[in-house]
Amino acid sequence: MSRIENNKEFTDFVRLVDARSSGVVIGQPVSWPRSVARWARSQLLLLLIVVVPGLLGAVYYGFICADQYVSETQFVVRSPNRNAAGLLSGFLQSTGFVRAQDDSYIVTEFIKSRAAVDALVKRDGLTGILSRPEGDILSRYPLPWAEANNEELYQHYLRFINVRTDSGSGVTTLDARAFRAEDAYRLANALVQHAEELINRLNDRAREDAIHYAQIEVNDSQARLSNMQKSLTDFRNREALVDPSKQSSAALDMIARLSDDLADSKARLSALELQAPQSPQGEALRARVAAMERQISDERARIVGSDGSMAPRIAQYEQLLLEREMAAKMLTSATVSLENARIDAQRQQLYLERIADPNLPDHALYPKRFGSFLMLLAVCFATFWIVRFFMIQVYEHAAQQ
Repeated sequence: MSRIENNKEFTDFVRLVDARSSGVVIGQPVSWPRSVARWARSQLLLLLIVVVPGLLGAVYYGFICADQYVSETQFVVRSPNRNAAGLLSGFLQSTGFVRAQDDSYIVTEFIKSRAAVDALVKRDGLTGILSRPEGDILSRYPLPWAEANNEELYQHYLRFINVRTDSGSGVTTLDARAFRAEDAYRLANALVQHAEELINRLNDRAREDAIHYAQIEVNDSQARLSNMQKSLTDFRNREALVDPSKQSSAALDMIARLSDDLADSKARLSALELQAPQSPQGEALRARVAAMERQISDERARIVGSDGSMAPRIAQYEQLLLEREMAAKMLTSATVSLENARIDAQRQQLYLERIADPNLPDHALYPKRFGSFLMLLAVCFATFWIVRFFMIQVYEHAAQQ
């Protein structure tokens, strides 16, 4: 009996200590503010991580968050000389090893670049579109805690556009959001126009580069041919020869005729010496033979045999003719290359074709209030359980120590 009474006294003592530590007077009713305070202290982690953010999210998504309109457009970037008709290429594209239109990614990266933001600011009033009074403080540019600068504008702009490219078909879809329906339409249309201008600039640059180098080759070939023609003219004026080859041919013909006459005169002289050695015609024939031999020797000396003869001039003349012929062939080849470069430049042009023009929205698609609120609660609860788990582990570890 005494043991039971002792246990009862110990239990009452523990209850008394708990009541005094909690500030509760035994025998007096506990007021509801004090009960709420006790519950708040015991559930402080839940309040801070789940309840307070949830209430703030409910207020924001229910009463503050502004409507956002979405304008969508689709386009494709293609080149006339690209096709995927082959079975192998079609198979590779279907298996994902080859992307259908890599040029579309150029436009995608441009739309997400600072160059697009600069163009929109200068020509389409991007700053005004993102700063409409209809927008809420957490969506309107600039944010309350941020400065109005180019970097903040760029980061804000990325939150209002969504561009994606289908790797199989090459179709690019662009979604532009704004606080007004006409602003969303204007932003989407302006981005497509700037993308078309980018494609045109790329085409012009590629065409100019392809033709530029070919034109340089043509100009060099023309200059070389002109220089060779000038060198040939200078040679003719300096040597007083129009065509050394033809003149040497004439000299060779003369030597051939003189040789024939010389052979005939020698034959007549031999016959005369046999028949009438004392005939006065013998001296005349001998003089004729000697004269023709000297003339033949002189003509040969004019053609070959010294630096002033015709042979070195012929060699120099033929070298100039060869170089002129090579320059002419190079000019012909460069001209053909230039024409081919122009044709290839036309074939390799890119085209941006609109599949669907931007639409003028009549209903706000964003924000997804209910879905966003549920996502917020899910994140808060996940964070709460993670933090609670780590706190329990820390307390258990401290108790074991």
